[in-house]
Parts: sequence; C-alpha cells; structure tokens
Amino acid sequence: MDQTQIREFTERFLEHHQCKVVETAPTHLVTQLSIDVDKDLLNRPFYWMYVEKMGTTPQPAQLCFIFDADNRPTELSGEYLFFGAPRFKMMLRSAQKHGRFVRLYQETHLRPRYGNSLPYVPWFAVNFKVSYISDQKKDTIHQLGINLQSGEIRENFTEELSSLQWTHKLPTGRHLLPEKMNGAEALSELEYYLDDLLKQEDHTWAEEAHKRYIDEMKQLEAYFPEKKELAEEQVKNKEARKREIIRQYHPRVEVEVINAGYFYRDLEVSKWMQQQGKR
Repeated sequence: MDQTQIREFTERFLEHHQCKVVETAPTHLVTQLSIDVDKDLLNRPFYWMYVEKMGTTPQPAQLCFIFDADNRPTELSGEYLFFGAPRFKMMLRSAQKHGRFVRLYQETHLRPRYGNSLPYVPWFAVNFKVSYISDQKKDTIHQLGINLQSGEIRENFTEELSSLQWTHKLPTGRHLLPEKMNGAEALSELEYYLDDLLKQEDHTWAEEAHKRYIDEMKQLEAYFPEKKELAEEQVKNKEARKREIIRQYHPRVEVEVINAGYFYRDLEVSKWMQQQGKR
C-alpha cells in the first residue's frame, strides 16, 4: 500500500467507527478517537477498567496521524503512519475484529416508478493481505471484487466502493438479481486470480533470499561437518540452528483474508463502472 491508500484506509476506518476528524491537511489529520477505537489502538486496559468500575466519564484520546513526514509542519507532533507501522497494524487488527464480514446495499438517488422495483447487482469482495517472508518481510494488500452474475473480477475494488454510499438494510423498492455463484465459489475464483497475479510478479527477492539460505546452511555445515562425529549436545544444537535457518531465511508467501463481504450495487452505476474500467 502506498501513502495515498494508507490515508484512504485510515479515513474510512475512522469514519466507520465514529471517530471525529478535528483537523485535516494534505500531510496529516487529527482525530478524536471513539471509545472502541481507543481500546483497540492504545492498549490501556487498566484505564478502561477503572472508568467502567468507577463509572467516571470516559476520555478517549486524540491522535495526530502523519502521512507525509517530509512536508509536514515542523511544529507538528504526531505518529507517522505507513504500512508496517505498529499503529497501522493495530488498525488492521481492529478492522478484522469489528468488520471481518459485511453485507451492504448501495444508496442512490434513483427511485422506482409506478410501483416497479429496481435491481441490485451482487458483488463479493475480499481484502487479502499478502506477506513476502524471508529474513526480511514485506506486506501488501490486494482488494479484489467479483460480480456474482458475470464473473467479472476487478482490482482495487475497495477504492471503488469508498466513493459510494451504503446502508445495512435493503431499501424499499429494490430487489436483488440472482447470483450465479455462491460465496465459496466466488472466494475460490478470487484466490485463483490472486495466485495468477503473484506468479506474474518479480521473484528476485525470493531468489536472493534462497541464496542467503544456502549460504547459512553451508556455514552451519562447516561448523558442524557431517563427516565429523558430533556429541549429542552438538547434534541438538545443529538441528535447532537448521530449523531456525529454515524459518528465518527460506522464502515463502503467506496470504490472509483481512475481511470480506457482499456488496449490492445499483445496476446502472455498476454498468457505468464497467464501462470506465474498459477505457
């Protein structure tokens, strides 16, 4: 995720959890946390235990998140938020805990005429976290959505959704178009699609990590040669170090579902989005 995506996610997270934005600028924002977000992000259980036991008025914290550290005001004090930052990881965990699965309906100005019902197009969306792991680690997020009627798959799907208005209840005068695949089938299609994306990426990082892995194994073998008879304690140490080298240096990719959901989009808006994507 780049800094623009970090900011968009942060703003959606704060809005969803009713955190008031006190100040906003291109380089940063200041927010008054809600109680739930304070509990999730600040890790001060004894304070909240005291508040709840004594019945005192809670005072959630106010935080400043900086997205552009190079151009921020010199007098500004706050936390630089980037992918991998401890606070941003807490945000992701909070989003998982409170919103791992949703079902939302798009709100539009369109209203049915003469008693007719307007259709919604069903989409299934998943945010995947992909971790590239060796002796170094890098995380990325893939936002994928699939049309449950046509099978069309779109990338950066969450960004599309963020520009629309949503409600948890099916509005009056609307109906759902039939789905041609269920959630499990849709998830499998997205996993296949993500797998193809990952295969097309540059794998130099894994090749370099594998070389470091081989070098470490050679050093271990030089220190504990196979031909030499080793004491029992040395054998144990060698096996322990070998497991540690495999864990630390062997390159691997791990994929985790952050959250997912059904999103029912207005048919006309969905058609317009499809046309935009083909340009």
